[in-house]
Amino acid sequence: MSRTQRIGSDVVASLLAHKPRAFLMMLGVAVGVAVLSAVIAIGQGTRARLLQLVETHNLDMIMVRAGGDAQVFAPTADRGLTTLFPEDTRAIEKEIPNIEFISGTQNKRGINLVYEDRSAVTRLFGVEPNWAEVRHRTLSEGEFISSADMASMARIAILGHTVAKALFPQGGAVGRTIRVENEPYVVKGVFTEVGSTTEEDFDDRIVIPYSTSARRLLNRPFLEQIVLRVRDTNLIPETAERVRDLLRVRHNIGQGRPDDFFVREPQDVADTASKTPKMLFALMAGISLVALIGGGLVIMNLMLIAVSQRSREIGLRRAIGARTGDITQQFLLESVFVALIGGVVGVAIGLVAAWGLDAAGLVVSRITWLPFVVAFVACTVVGLVFGVQPARKAAHLDPAASLSGRAA
Repeated sequence: MSRTQRIGSDVVASLLAHKPRAFLMMLGVAVGVAVLSAVIAIGQGTRARLLQLVETHNLDMIMVRAGGDAQVFAPTADRGLTTLFPEDTRAIEKEIPNIEFISGTQNKRGINLVYEDRSAVTRLFGVEPNWAEVRHRTLSEGEFISSADMASMARIAILGHTVAKALFPQGGAVGRTIRVENEPYVVKGVFTEVGSTTEEDFDDRIVIPYSTSARRLLNRPFLEQIVLRVRDTNLIPETAERVRDLLRVRHNIGQGRPDDFFVREPQDVADTASKTPKMLFALMAGISLVALIGGGLVIMNLMLIAVSQRSREIGLRRAIGARTGDITQQFLLESVFVALIGGVVGVAIGLVAAWGLDAAGLVVSRITWLPFVVAFVACTVVGLVFGVQPARKAAHLDPAASLSGRAA
């Protein structure tokens, strides 16, 4: 048996001979790693969700909302602000370069839909034919709003996937006549399912021509939004600024006065969605770091006690030829080994906790290789850093004093 193998065997035998002490040393590290692993898994899941959210809100889309407050995500209630009009849409389309598609948009919550004995309450959007291109919305069946529909103020509707399922669970919605606020509308198409976030269900909606909503259903001209798709995403900040400048002029907003609209860029979505998670993750990472340091201190103190208790064993090993480096190596390996076992247990606990919170709908988590790598590195560092002092103390014990029982 080589010297390294013998040292490894001694490490395992020592830990097995002192199980309660090994368990206590492992426990402190396991707590820290569990918190760290859960934070990483939740962080990975939240990051993936954030990217999905930004993509859902479109990376090439600028949105102008009525009202001067910074309303990044959809408001939770209709606000009835009258600061955007179709003329603003046409001015932006005519005067701002880098715009590929644009659509004025009206919307209203609490719209009642009925088909035979089934009903639904949803959110209505009155839009122009380019709206589907701006929002990258495709249809699973039927057709989208046409220019002819706009010109004739047609009573036609495009249903979101959720609404279509509620009214037509067996399918076959296209061509059927539903009642929208007790008025007949023919279903012209059904959107492909998009999905939802914690902020909004993008399939729970009905879309009709803007002319129909403005002159028939809602009977008002003002817009809630203007959405526009850019040709070159690298020019989004510049394009957004030009839109702001144009609308300030059109709305006669003097220098120093606040806007009566809000121009939202894709980066606004990312910044807002990540603001709270970043603060939370920083806090949780700090807690896990404190827990790891605490676990390292537990390892160091228990091993210092163990050095005193095992002084005769150390003296005997030195007397039969063990070198100072062998003793140092053994105690460092014990420290690292215990920390790594604690890390394995901690990763398992942390990932199970993250999975459980995800299953309960409280957070979004994603299991990747990253927690395992971080745990391995963190535990190795903790084991080495906090095992140095006990290892040095053990290696420098006087063999004669240790065998006679007079070790400090």
